[in-house]
Amino acid sequence: MKSQITWLLAGLVLTLGHDTTQKMRAECDSTSKYVVPNFKSNWYKAMEYCHYLGMKLVTVANGDEQMAIVGSIEDTDKANGTSFWTGGNDLGDSGNYHWYSTGTRIMWFNWSEDQYGRSGSCIYLATRRDGEADLDSNEWMWFTSFCSEAKYFVCERI
Repeated sequence: MKSQITWLLAGLVLTLGHDTTQKMRAECDSTSKYVVPNFKSNWYKAMEYCHYLGMKLVTVANGDEQMAIVGSIEDTDKANGTSFWTGGNDLGDSGNYHWYSTGTRIMWFNWSEDQYGRSGSCIYLATRRDGEADLDSNEWMWFTSFCSEAKYFVCERI
């Protein structure tokens, strides 16, 4: 009986350890282009934390790049019903969005149709807006919000 309990516990530990390892991979993989830290932050602290890691808040040049970023997000346990800061904002030029890390004007956008008329200066990626219906689970869109709100974020290797 004692050996059966020992084997049961060992199997449980291995099973739980495997699942946790899979979800943590994107957060601490030193070879990945994108890293999704395991905490929420306002946009400014997210920018600071990525810089601390020797990285930058993510930039999104096109649809293929966004798909790669979403893949990194979906490798974590945070993909459902949450939102993620990007490096885009209009802080220096209201209504004209730039990537903070380069100062380059954003040329490719993936705005949600619900985005127009929203307040806020910092761009985030999401499949769901708080209090509203889910978008297609494969369709990650851009929204803006006040930069002081706490959200998850994605860092990109420089």
